[in-house]
Amino acid sequence: MNLDWRQHDIRWIAVSASLVLSIFTLLLQEIPNSDAYTYARTAEIFLADGVVAAYQHYSWATYSILIGIVSATGLDVFSAGLFVNAMFYAILVYAFLSIVKEINDSEPLLVIAAICILVYPQLNEYRDLLIRDIGFWALSLTALWQYLLYAKMQLTRSAITFCACLLLAASFRAEALAYLVFAPLALLFDTRLKTSARKILLFRMYAIVVSLSIGLLLFLALMGLNVAQLFIEFASIYEPFISGNFTLNDEERALLGSLLFTEYAATFSREYIEVFLLAGMISILLANLFSGVGGPYLIILIIGLFKNQLRFNRDVAIPVAFFLCINFLILLSFIIVTRYLSSRYAILMCILLVLVVPEIVLHILDSAKVSGRKSIAYIVAFFFSYCAIDSYYSFGESKSYVNDSIEWIAVNTNDSSALVTNNHAIAYFSGKVEDYDLVQRNLTEEEILSSEVGDTIVAELTFETKKLLESNAITDKLKVLAYFPDTQAQRIAIFERVYSSTSE
Repeated sequence: MNLDWRQHDIRWIAVSASLVLSIFTLLLQEIPNSDAYTYARTAEIFLADGVVAAYQHYSWATYSILIGIVSATGLDVFSAGLFVNAMFYAILVYAFLSIVKEINDSEPLLVIAAICILVYPQLNEYRDLLIRDIGFWALSLTALWQYLLYAKMQLTRSAITFCACLLLAASFRAEALAYLVFAPLALLFDTRLKTSARKILLFRMYAIVVSLSIGLLLFLALMGLNVAQLFIEFASIYEPFISGNFTLNDEERALLGSLLFTEYAATFSREYIEVFLLAGMISILLANLFSGVGGPYLIILIIGLFKNQLRFNRDVAIPVAFFLCINFLILLSFIIVTRYLSSRYAILMCILLVLVVPEIVLHILDSAKVSGRKSIAYIVAFFFSYCAIDSYYSFGESKSYVNDSIEWIAVNTNDSSALVTNNHAIAYFSGKVEDYDLVQRNLTEEEILSSEVGDTIVAELTFETKKLLESNAITDKLKVLAYFPDTQAQRIAIFERVYSSTSE
């Protein structure tokens, strides 16, 4: 039996390695992230009441439905979520290597590419989090790979897969529709074909896009889903941002001017406040991109820039450039509308930038081999070892105090007493909060004052919550029961609601 790994498709070896890493994550899972509870609640609703009820509860229910289907096998809902993540990461790894294969079908390059994606710290730090973005990344990369195949071989099945992947990706993040609409235009710049052939390919692609979209809408309507209503609910989330974000009145302009500049300088600079804000938002976007690529791979990209290695063949470069430009415009629009941006929103763009990292590393190794500098190979090995440790070992603070507080609550509180908290894990695992997914980051005065005498108040001590608990309206109505991890390092405080003689 021939066991020489070089005789096998490296992509499947990388997929197997990704699944092993996901199993490792599954076995060592800790306290779920805050978003996980929304998905868990929606998965429970799906299992109890069906697809329509799940979408009515949460507009982006596709990820939760997958979790619910897997949890029906007997896994708890959070383990089911990590299993879904494992499948998406496997798809992402295969798609990434397939795109690299289209750039250069070189075995050493594919080996390096496999290592790059498997130890990419900024990507793999999400492996143990339940977030719908993972499905969006995997499906979008698969769509890009299928687009490359369609442009190269004009296969209708590749066009169908491209469209299907992005339509499904749109159920994870709406911006997938932007790629579906605009990415096919890259066909007009494919110099392998005559202009007439490019137009025919583009027409065929858009015909498939329209056909599949109409078919999907009809299918969803037959299932009882009101797509228009779902879209309105999605848009309504951003309506407050849009309505109040694009203009500043004189009072706001004066206030910002005095904060940003001196009083004298504000007189001359106030009219440029919008320009200042836009420049600041672009800076935040770039900072998120740098953060998403991460220090290690950013160093490689800078080396490639100075050595003129940030390039690959035009047939792949143009579609990737289209994806990058679409992503950049989406991110810029998002930050202008909402005034914030999370690094994970930029991860797809960062993965596309990382596509050139394997070629740069291979070039470094080839140059070192020619010059006889063996130490370079050891430096590269150390570099990837560091990335692997950074990807799969957490240097952050232990969350064991959350588990300790949950155990304390189970032993020391009355089963019939209600619980008020601003911590999702405590709300869920205590079993005392029905709408555990609706828990807010900070406690409010209303929540505490509306509780009954004898109820348990569990506060994760954010800055805002600490200030509330120190207020005169609250202090005499709470009796301290315990602090976790201890009275010195207070992260969670447990109180009992007591009677107060002062009027409420």
